[in-house]
Amino acid sequence: MRAKVFNSLAKELFGEVLIPLGFTTQGSKRCTFYRKVGNEVFHFITPDMGLRGAWYDVLVFPHSPAIYPLFNQRFPNGMGVPTDSFSYLTENGISSQAMFNCKNEENMRRRFMNTVGPALLKVAIPYLDRFQSVSDIIPVIRHPSFLGFALNYVGRFEEAVVALKGERHRLMELGSSNKDVAVLLEEVERLLANNT
Repeated sequence: MRAKVFNSLAKELFGEVLIPLGFTTQGSKRCTFYRKVGNEVFHFITPDMGLRGAWYDVLVFPHSPAIYPLFNQRFPNGMGVPTDSFSYLTENGISSQAMFNCKNEENMRRRFMNTVGPALLKVAIPYLDRFQSVSDIIPVIRHPSFLGFALNYVGRFEEAVVALKGERHRLMELGSSNKDVAVLLEEVERLLANNT
């Protein structure tokens, strides 16, 4: 299946389930579904086709502008995933990657009706409903960059400093010639200066 066909079909199928639950794809160049809950948290559900067009996976994760300085620049696509590789929809939960067939439209529709659609309602939505604040997200954050910003945001400064120092070291190894890395490093340095 071609990417354009996949995105169109995914918007249709996922939209039938997710739009009534407050999700939208507004501003997405692909088929990133999101909804805002409260003042600080967004829920994301993103079907993403594999390179050869024979399968796709579904990312399900909470996020917040409070834990990512590049949030507004990247929204809604290319957000980075705070829960890292433990963010994929399966029939039994949100965990490691599961792949769903999309070789052709008929296969994708059938698999969606039998597996993916029900899993969105039984697994993805209850999982996301747990996350109403940044504090709720912290226990599932696996990426150290997001963790430092989140801990700082909720006032857990001693833990934040440890995470942010590790992130500073990682970012410095990447070099500041990349504009995004430079922005993140500047924010890490600012927070460390305020907390030490």
